[in-house]
Amino acid sequence: MSEAIAAIRQRPGMYIGDTGPRGVAHLVQELVANGLDQYIAGHASRIIVTHQGTAICVSDDGAGLPFNEPGAEGRSLAETYFTEYHQTPTADGHSPHVHLNPGGVGLIVVTALSCTVSVVSHRGGFRWQQQFENGCAVSSPQKRPSTDRGTRITFVPDAKTLLSSSPSWSLVRRKLFDTAHLFPGIVLGLQEEVFHSPHGLIDLAEFFSAKDEPFSNPDQRTLKVDIEVDGIHINAAACGTAEKCHWLSWCNGTATSLHGTHVAGFKDALRSEKWTPAAAMIHVLMKQPQFGAPTRASLTNEHVRKVVRQAIRDQLKKNGSI
Repeated sequence: MSEAIAAIRQRPGMYIGDTGPRGVAHLVQELVANGLDQYIAGHASRIIVTHQGTAICVSDDGAGLPFNEPGAEGRSLAETYFTEYHQTPTADGHSPHVHLNPGGVGLIVVTALSCTVSVVSHRGGFRWQQQFENGCAVSSPQKRPSTDRGTRITFVPDAKTLLSSSPSWSLVRRKLFDTAHLFPGIVLGLQEEVFHSPHGLIDLAEFFSAKDEPFSNPDQRTLKVDIEVDGIHINAAACGTAEKCHWLSWCNGTATSLHGTHVAGFKDALRSEKWTPAAAMIHVLMKQPQFGAPTRASLTNEHVRKVVRQAIRDQLKKNGSI
């Protein structure tokens, strides 16, 4: 057992924020976030979560894990991801990178906090399979020729360490529902249920702003922004009119509950228009976000405020609002 695995098992709450059902949900979300990175890179289109008994499975149709690339001490790079903690934001240096949890640390927490982990991944013309138990690899990667693609990771949470073998499925469901709107086009599934939002946050804004008005009301004022500026992808929406706005915000997939400079820029643009929407939401995806706290509760990049403000104002002008 590596030192990193032992440290996680000794103090799981330090790495996943909580034990119990919320902690197990964190593990599910780590695997979903790994698939979302594949989606951003253009390799995957769907991520499906299923469960049977105490076994939980997360699968995607991405490019597969690097079992065909060398890692540390004669192991594959993929095995290193599951057993070693990396000090950089991502193990392989790719960016932007998605976290669905405030303190995500990667695949290693799933291995460390599970009784068993079974990985099946298609890459480089082969189907690779490897097993882990209590944080340690118990088999070498097995391979056979394959023309398929994607990765399937099945794990059984360690109930003794996590104090639960089942996640909060309501929490997982809500996270998948929100995430489908943050990444328009992705297909996310939970058992037989499917989450898909081709229009992104405008769908979610209309959901929150709707009261007695139908979504198709021609007097319903809406704003949709989906643009990349200076390496910052902005997905934003506003809908309706009210005395007080319901705000939601995210950065790189993580909910920023205390908002920050991306929301400040959005508010600047709306203020110039003297518009208080019933609901407004923004998700920014960027290479190097700066957060105001380790929990990623607020964004502090001042440049983001300027970029968002201008992007929103430009869209308002295009809509004929300014």
